[in-house]
Amino acid sequence: PCSVLAQNPSNAVLNLGHANGTVTMWTPNLSTPAVRLLCHRGPLTSLAVDRSGTHMVTAGVDGQVKVWDVRALKPLHAYFTRTPATTVDISQQGLLAVGCGRKVQVWQDALVSKAQAPYLVHEPAGGPLQQVAFCPYEDVLAAGTAGGVSSMLVPGAGEPNFDSRIADPFQGKKARREMEVAHLLDKLQPSMISLSSTVGQVRREPKEVQKERQG
Repeated sequence: PCSVLAQNPSNAVLNLGHANGTVTMWTPNLSTPAVRLLCHRGPLTSLAVDRSGTHMVTAGVDGQVKVWDVRALKPLHAYFTRTPATTVDISQQGLLAVGCGRKVQVWQDALVSKAQAPYLVHEPAGGPLQQVAFCPYEDVLAAGTAGGVSSMLVPGAGEPNFDSRIADPFQGKKARREMEVAHLLDKLQPSMISLSSTVGQVRREPKEVQKERQG
């Protein structure tokens, strides 16, 4: 069974977390997983991928929150929590939010290197945490609990310099309609979705031509 799902924003690959502790990566052009990775000794509770597509964060019932290098498919470091983390999310600026029990921990610079202490700790009202999510282009973290939804300010979480051709937080109704049409025209074909985010490469000269130039 699978209860955890996240998409890689860089290459559109779907990452699924399973009860046996594995993460599988799926592409539309394959009927079997492109990658099967053993991440935890127990079921996964949540996973997230940063917008560059290079780091993946997984949480499991074994009380660990692991940071993975998606390119090498290797773990970088791990964090231990007293209560198993139920939800994780990564902001546009690389801040990591971890929900454990009734508390939300926000870690800064926790992907590239192992942080020693959390950047922020908050206990929202409403009971145990269900889901946390960063608001794009805003320094706001939303936390869903058993009793409702609350928000907290996280300085430095959102992208301050947005590109209006990709996403414009202040766009009107007409601009939104035009952007939807542009996205449909620029839609990526399913056959082009793969683990490698490189669309093309420069064709090298044959060895015979290289020898003639050197000679």
